[in-house]
Amino acid sequence: MKLKEVDKLKVYTLAEDYAGYNSPFWAQHGVSFLVEVESNDAKRRILFDTASYAEPILFNMKLLNINPKTIDMIILSHNHFDHTGGLLGIMKEINKEIPVFAHSNIFKVSFATDPEFLYVGIPPLRGGSKEEIEKLGGTWILSRDPIHLMPGVFTLGEITKEEKVEFEKKVTIGLYKLEKGRLVPDEVEDEIGLAINTKKGLIVIGGCSHPGIVSMVQKATKISGIDQVYAVIGGFHLVDAEDERIQNTVNALKKMGVKKVYTGHCTGLKAESMFANEFGKDFEKLHSGKVMIF
Repeated sequence: MKLKEVDKLKVYTLAEDYAGYNSPFWAQHGVSFLVEVESNDAKRRILFDTASYAEPILFNMKLLNINPKTIDMIILSHNHFDHTGGLLGIMKEINKEIPVFAHSNIFKVSFATDPEFLYVGIPPLRGGSKEEIEKLGGTWILSRDPIHLMPGVFTLGEITKEEKVEFEKKVTIGLYKLEKGRLVPDEVEDEIGLAINTKKGLIVIGGCSHPGIVSMVQKATKISGIDQVYAVIGGFHLVDAEDERIQNTVNALKKMGVKKVYTGHCTGLKAESMFANEFGKDFEKLHSGKVMIF
């Protein structure tokens, strides 16, 4: 894949677990980013994830002077409620035909059992059903493979176990899913990421990065043939990870030449501290309302 460089990239943080200090923005569990790409005088707005609830996202969009109707496409990184819960409410505001990109297993039944049963998939009353989203204009584009969205912009597709770096092959979350009525471990194979080629290098965006953020960055470079990665954005799900895995992650991203790290959500305080220590001023904590320009 020969990738064009986009002319401008702006990433708005519409939802995050942290609202920032003395901030008018609302926080909530989960993430949602508005990815605004300009290329050849064309501007496209991609909504990446919808956090847990639509209302805080719509409130923050008003503060940022963003009209939901200007969203051109939606990407759901994976099926967890803190990334899909706001979909139905946001689709009602968009109110037009729009593609919704996700992995083909986005509708799987997945849940935790410790300390008690908790369904973690798309919440039906907030995220909506497949049919409800279609009635509101959503066209589901469900694929395990990477998809080219526009010049310089592509999804990563599924990160298979064979594609993962060794220390990321074990998932950092204990979930189950149903397959033909049987319980099997859920390794969150349905998580996909987004990559954009800018003049500074690749920008890689993840939701929770359950497949491993290093493996996701590696997949982005493999698909694009571009080794220069400027920034990595999103949750890294290291909140329950052992120190060794966190340090391996920090070291690997540094070795890959990643210049900037923007993270929060499920990354965890310990991991954020280790990233801050290694990347210094090139580490920035995500918060609702944060805008990143590349």
